[in-house]
Amino acid sequence: MSAAPPNACRDAADRPETAPELVIVSSGPGELSNWAVPMARAAAAWAARRALPLRLSLVLPPCQFASGQEIAFARRHEVFARILGPRACLALVAGLRRLPTGGPGCVLHLGGDLWYSATVARRLRFPAFAYVETPLVRRRAHHFRRVFVPSQPLADRLVGAGVPVGRLAVVGDLRVDHLAAFRAPARDAGAAPRVALLPGSRRWIVEGFLPFLLGTAAAIRAQRPDVALSLVVSPFLPPDALARLLAAHGGALGALGVEIVQDDRPGGRLGALARSDLAITLPGTNTVELATLGVPMLVVLPLDRPGQIRTEGLSEWLSRLPGLGALVKGTMAWRFARRPGLLAWPNREAGRAVVPELVGRVAPADAARRALELLGDRAALERTARTLRGLYAQPAGAAERMLDEMASCFEPAATRPAADAPARHGVPAAPRS
Repeated sequence: MSAAPPNACRDAADRPETAPELVIVSSGPGELSNWAVPMARAAAAWAARRALPLRLSLVLPPCQFASGQEIAFARRHEVFARILGPRACLALVAGLRRLPTGGPGCVLHLGGDLWYSATVARRLRFPAFAYVETPLVRRRAHHFRRVFVPSQPLADRLVGAGVPVGRLAVVGDLRVDHLAAFRAPARDAGAAPRVALLPGSRRWIVEGFLPFLLGTAAAIRAQRPDVALSLVVSPFLPPDALARLLAAHGGALGALGVEIVQDDRPGGRLGALARSDLAITLPGTNTVELATLGVPMLVVLPLDRPGQIRTEGLSEWLSRLPGLGALVKGTMAWRFARRPGLLAWPNREAGRAVVPELVGRVAPADAARRALELLGDRAALERTARTLRGLYAQPAGAAERMLDEMASCFEPAATRPAADAPARHGVPAAPRS
């Protein structure tokens, strides 16, 4: 088990051993930064208003999409009393180690494989809850006392797939409260356009995609010298990897006048994104982040080097066997290029291409050309921004609604109400101002 930050250790030490506990199980960069940490902060504030000595713990299962910096990121935010990394998580689910819990509590799934969350809950003898954005939970829903979902349509799909209505609670989008504060005001029509370049959050992705972005930036700069360019670095990129990349490409970045934003405080990175007229990015959870902020984007997925792409499920582990990597990934890239679907989460949410996607053998000049077309029509950019915000315009307070549903788990057993009180099945109305 990884050491907790000093403040969290002091807070935990001040609480009695019988303090109630919320154990959050999360996975990669997107889930940790937009779900787990904001949820932990909301839980701490919720508990403080009730004078409840709530202990917060984080469990990080193995994940092929992890950056390796998840523990460091969680420590920096100083909200968790205990943090278990992937190895400690494996030992816990295998029954080889214990996570002492002296009081009541529950487990909350916020990303990754649902099996880990259900198993951690069983080991701790805690009830399990889950927040999900896809219908894949339908096969494991019976392991969770309540399944929280962001929207009524997803709830309806799960009910249609056989999940009991009483097991579902529509709470809204967990990211809204976290990101709404960074939405920029309407942009000045006469201001120079700003383009954010997002190279990714994992070392192996950034190493492959950063040269592509630099080529794109050079092509944009050649035709539009007035465009402000910023490279927005993920807080999950290891510091040594970032230093090597900046050393290797610093000359090109300086010559192109690209501002480097590497401040992992919310106002730094998120503020830079919110002020941008356009972002150029790979597919991923960052597309939801951009959409919630109302930032139009160009989503790019070059497939000319498929060996660098990581995939979900068995295919990723098969590709790591000697001699099979190029064959497995090459075949998948070929099949995908023949029958591409929508990749960006906002496009999948809308069921149509709200933002453009360039997939396959894409050159930097192609991306620059499309980006300049988008920048040339500010009215269209504004329409796209409104559409993106509308896709994720859920009522605020999702974390509060989830905590209220879980509140009985933090009470002593003698005062606890019935475990399966009916859940709300519908999006709560937005609070009146």
